[in-house]
Amino acid sequence: MTRRFAGTVPSGELGFRFGEPLDVDGDGHADIAAGARFKLWQRTQQNGSAAVWSGASGAQIRAWDGEWPDGLFGHWVMPIPDLSGDGLADLIIAAPHGLVDGRIRGLVVARSPKTGKELWKREETESENLGWDLTLAGDQNGDGYTDLFVGAPAGDNSRVYLLSGKDGTALRTYAPREEAGTFGWYVARLDDLDGDGRPDLAVGAPFAQDADGAIVGGAWVLSSASGRELYHWTGTDRRGGFGGVVAAVADLDGDGKGEIAVAAPGTEDQMRTIPGELRVYSSATGKELRNWSGSQPGELYGRMVVASGDLDGDGVEDIAISAPWHRREAADKVGRVELRSGRSGAVLGELFGDEADCWFGWHIRRAPDPDGRGRPALLIGSLRHPVDGKVGVGVLDLYVLRRAKNHGTTSRGTRRSDIR
Repeated sequence: MTRRFAGTVPSGELGFRFGEPLDVDGDGHADIAAGARFKLWQRTQQNGSAAVWSGASGAQIRAWDGEWPDGLFGHWVMPIPDLSGDGLADLIIAAPHGLVDGRIRGLVVARSPKTGKELWKREETESENLGWDLTLAGDQNGDGYTDLFVGAPAGDNSRVYLLSGKDGTALRTYAPREEAGTFGWYVARLDDLDGDGRPDLAVGAPFAQDADGAIVGGAWVLSSASGRELYHWTGTDRRGGFGGVVAAVADLDGDGKGEIAVAAPGTEDQMRTIPGELRVYSSATGKELRNWSGSQPGELYGRMVVASGDLDGDGVEDIAISAPWHRREAADKVGRVELRSGRSGAVLGELFGDEADCWFGWHIRRAPDPDGRGRPALLIGSLRHPVDGKVGVGVLDLYVLRRAKNHGTTSRGTRRSDIR
């Protein structure tokens, strides 16, 4: 571990969901942005907060408190390439419980870390929980701005929006052809799969029903330009929450396009009985390429899945998979992150949390090497990690991964995290 970014809010849960670090202050170093969505206002309302820290010094650059009662502002904090014209990255911040016309509709705002000012705000009016998940979509309309895929998974009209990065207007709406509760719970940007020159998207719906009405979860791959369904997979277990996570991973079958990972980490009422499962599908054929399961019941295996860079030097990007409720000896919910070879699927190593009930690996994002040497690095959140005796504060740890000369296993809690 090279650096720790610690929260300050008791039970604030820093880092529920955060994006890849980008440079917001112009010093050439990628900066870290995250939110504490449970920060209280007037001791009772979970308005939330968001902040960005210097990747070079760790000093806080800018912070905001949520303005919407119980809005969970900071649930998602995503750095985005320059929207304001100052040449610096800006931030997208979601408050999925924000009230609009007296209903929990959700909203997404763009803010400038340089000035602190709001650049635009998008309030939901039809669906619910706008901003529960989001991801950068690339420039979908050719205006020079990075756009966003944003999920609104609650209510009877769950959907995903393509929002303009320029002003937050809706460029397109995506919805499944059949009933799919919680469609938009998770969204992921994919490679261009249909040859139209635009990145496509994967959407998860962990409470979607199968043809017999059983709630087994589902995942969809859609064309971003037309909304056409390219692939659709369903889960097989009512307990699994299939589609609870969808992610883009590296090309595993050599066809030049990245693959699609779909996780079933477990539903809230049954997650203690199953370890969690991750399936990887070919983006070219839709066929299943890999199927991995967790090591113990209830560990939430597959809670996060990210392409981690080439860790073993074989020319294929590898995969990091988290299990934030993993038990270690007598300590519950310590958490672990499993590093797997993209080529063979073999486990290359593991990282573990350093406290009981810290939920290490709740969220993960790839990060630049802080030393500029091009080594793979991961920003890993421990959502409930205590800080200075305060419970549930949360921390983000930056790990630089390098291959060990002695081909040993991944080091646990050292300043540098090795893989074999």
